[in-house]
Amino acid sequence: MTVPNFISVDSTLNSLIITSNFSIKKKIIVKKYLKSDNFSNDFYLILKKNSIQLHKAKLLIVNLGPGSYAGIRNILSCMKVLSMIKKIKLIGISNYHLCKIIDKKQEGSNRMILNINKKFLDITKKSKQLEKKQFDSLLRKKKIVSNYEYNGIFKNNLIPLKYTHKEIELLIKQKLIVKKNITPNY
Repeated sequence: MTVPNFISVDSTLNSLIITSNFSIKKKIIVKKYLKSDNFSNDFYLILKKNSIQLHKAKLLIVNLGPGSYAGIRNILSCMKVLSMIKKIKLIGISNYHLCKIIDKKQEGSNRMILNINKKFLDITKKSKQLEKKQFDSLLRKKKIVSNYEYNGIFKNNLIPLKYTHKEIELLIKQKLIVKKNITPNY
């Protein structure tokens, strides 16, 4: 299966992450992106700055979470409008499926824990929420894949959560996507 040209938008991991399989040489990350109500303008400026031609995209992808409900909702609304106006297909992905794809590439990691809205969500345990001290306790004993920024003495046990357009292509090829009822997952 050939994956069409796509632009992917993710605001669930305390940053705005934009990837593409046709225009962006590296993914664009805006750290601590908290102003999702300005997303349409920010997205336009990012596309323009990086010379990304929206009309070449055949697919728009939005990470539906779990994450900040309001942030996902704002970005999803903008992407739905773009999809209708530009006649580009829109699909959703989830952090659960994304983490499964990433976890297969990690060696020796036992847990995948996302830091979302200052809360810790253990994706490997069906979204069990953890307290910070539980996260710290686990980090002392095991390697953990996470988007949490940690500089303590156990930082060697923290594997940064990273993904590229290749992991998103795997999600599409494995049909781990949402095509209907595209709504935020909190």
